[in-house]
Amino acid sequence: MKHKRVYFQRACKPLLVFALFVSLASCSDYFKNDYNDNSPTSGKLKVYYDEGLEPHVINQAYTFEALYPNADIELFQSTESQAVQALYSDSCQAIMISRLMNEAERRAFESKGYIPNYTAVAKSGVLLITNLQTALTHLSYEEIIQLLSKSTSIKDSTGNELKLNILFDKNNSSVIHYMLDSVVKQQKLSSICSILNSSVESINYVAVHPNTIAFIDFAWLSDKDDSLFKANQHKIKFIAVSKPGSNIGEYPHQSSLKLGNYALQRTVYFYRKTGDFSLAKGFESFVAGPKGQLTFLKQGLLPTRQSERALDIKTKN
Repeated sequence: MKHKRVYFQRACKPLLVFALFVSLASCSDYFKNDYNDNSPTSGKLKVYYDEGLEPHVINQAYTFEALYPNADIELFQSTESQAVQALYSDSCQAIMISRLMNEAERRAFESKGYIPNYTAVAKSGVLLITNLQTALTHLSYEEIIQLLSKSTSIKDSTGNELKLNILFDKNNSSVIHYMLDSVVKQQKLSSICSILNSSVESINYVAVHPNTIAFIDFAWLSDKDDSLFKANQHKIKFIAVSKPGSNIGEYPHQSSLKLGNYALQRTVYFYRKTGDFSLAKGFESFVAGPKGQLTFLKQGLLPTRQSERALDIKTKN
């Protein structure tokens, strides 16, 4: 697209200003490759996203750009609150986060005269991982609350007392806010809880430190073909979690997310504030469409929209 732009500049240079505007249609490509004057398949787009979704957002953008070479998706890793603020302050045109906007955020947008459009695009969840040597395979919902708020020890799979350290992926991450808002209900985190700088750092720490549990987004380890999963599959393990009042543990995977059996399940949303004939709308349609949904499926998350398969069954008399 950069070569085309230079070519048009040279072709239009001798023309008078009046002739330039008369021939605007013929030179329209000159105006398309930017952030404001774009189309569903061309131009530039800034997208802020929650760090926990990084592997999937990057893959979606890469696939979209491969299909539409005139599109340039610029990605910015952030927290969910930072992403919403970036959308509000016009620093970007679209965001991907794992929650709906809260009431205060919606009121802020309403004060500017509009509410951003959004689409649910996938199902993920908060994943608990630990070292393979940790004698623990299952935690109840109630035990998680106790660990996060009261620093209590629990019994391991052999009935012995087990003292654990708890890690969170990143300061102000969506995982921390989800656990505070939806699980421990704004109770203060216990002294055994600490925060690292990223999900990858949390995974690497657990891989070499037994008796540590890290809370991260399932999106980081949902793809069994990904290099990060393969590098750690013989060092860490997932911890099964049971729903409140139940003793049946579930791991996050497409089936448990589909049936709603995983206790720490979340939905991924694509927000945009542009019109329908824009690159933000084009990227949103791709992520929520057949190719984007298949991409989520292949990477281990649950797409919100799955293609129906019609089976024609013929029976013989």
